[in-house]
Amino acid sequence: MSIYWVFQIILGLLGLSILVFIHELGHFLAAKFCGVRVLAFSIGFGKKLLKIQKNGTIYCISAIPFGGYVSMAGENPENVRENKPDDFHVQPIWRRALIAFAGPAFNVIFAYFLLTGIYMLGNPEPISDRLVVGIVEPESAAAEAGIAGGDTIFTIEGEKAKGWDKLREEMGISIGRSIALEIGTKEGRKSITVIPRELGNLGIGSVGIHPRHRVFVAAEPLEDSPAGKAGIKQNDTILSVNGYLMGYYQDMINIISASEGQEVEVVFLRDGDTLSAAMTPHWNEEAERYLIGIQMGLAQFDELQIVHQPLGTALVMAAQKSYSMATSVFRYVHRIIRGEVKLRAMSGPVGIVQVIGLVWLENLQKAVFLLALISINLGVMNLLPIAITDGGVLLFLLIEKLRGKPISQKNQFRIQQAAMTFFIILFVYITFVDLNRGSMLMK
Repeated sequence: MSIYWVFQIILGLLGLSILVFIHELGHFLAAKFCGVRVLAFSIGFGKKLLKIQKNGTIYCISAIPFGGYVSMAGENPENVRENKPDDFHVQPIWRRALIAFAGPAFNVIFAYFLLTGIYMLGNPEPISDRLVVGIVEPESAAAEAGIAGGDTIFTIEGEKAKGWDKLREEMGISIGRSIALEIGTKEGRKSITVIPRELGNLGIGSVGIHPRHRVFVAAEPLEDSPAGKAGIKQNDTILSVNGYLMGYYQDMINIISASEGQEVEVVFLRDGDTLSAAMTPHWNEEAERYLIGIQMGLAQFDELQIVHQPLGTALVMAAQKSYSMATSVFRYVHRIIRGEVKLRAMSGPVGIVQVIGLVWLENLQKAVFLLALISINLGVMNLLPIAITDGGVLLFLLIEKLRGKPISQKNQFRIQQAAMTFFIILFVYITFVDLNRGSMLMK
């Protein structure tokens, strides 16, 4: 394992630990506010690596970083309860509900402030609502639908295109479903449908199209080469060859190779100025094709602009984004049920750590945005009325309010054990998928 992967894992664990800390902090502060005795506040499970005790509470960092907990007196139905005034189970229903609700609420609030900060400091947003296609994979769903490099995507399912990330998201959760696109081609605008296929064995959809890429001169051409004689310099961006727009360096290789030594016109960009030069490719015996003598590099066109929002606008945008993120869980589950996303596309703690670490190494702002997304989903998932979640606690409290008495400790324990068994099986499956996915990425 390379040092890069080690840093990725460390940063991923750090990011996940932050979210767990925020969640448990919500429970902890609510418990203290309600006068409940807190026995332990732990980040992680298992053996306690670091711990201190203060005012009757043990604060610790434990060996297994996938989670954490706040242990309160009188909380667990399988433990002996002493019925002391500061026990959890003797508190009024509203106090117990507040404690259970506080953890997920802190995750949502934390994400909301992260998003507000991102929008104020500057968030990359698409320059245009038109997506210019750069690369179309051969024999892909897009190629079969008639999409070609240089085409423009105007609408997706009747709505204006909102950047490549939004397009990838829509295709990713639409395996086997027809997606309506309005595109612009050399012949004009037309409406087509494209059906995403599963990407590899990852459980998500793809149609095989990618953004435009900038083909640039990676090294100074030799003076006696066709490009050197024509005045091409290092870092020039190749815009077109013989009128064909460049979206990928293989396009340029194909055109030069097919020139059969005839003069070609190269249009390039240098310091904001568009220039052109004619040159005659030379045959290269070693490469067995025609060359003009440049070493090419490839970089994605920057089709984003940094937009800084004032506080008021940022607060509104953060609220809108928080709602979209919070409801994405249910849209995702709905697509799984319909077969448009595979169950193996889900990620557990192992996958989350990998993704957080990878994004953190590549782009700090994207990593903060990802933390906000995971934090909101952590909060929402914990509010679902499932026995072992905070939502399960709230459900038990609602039943207690309606019945006038709580569910027996024995029955609570049985329900929690059944739920725990189900989630252990699901956790093992998702972890296996995460590890398999990670091993593919490391090859």
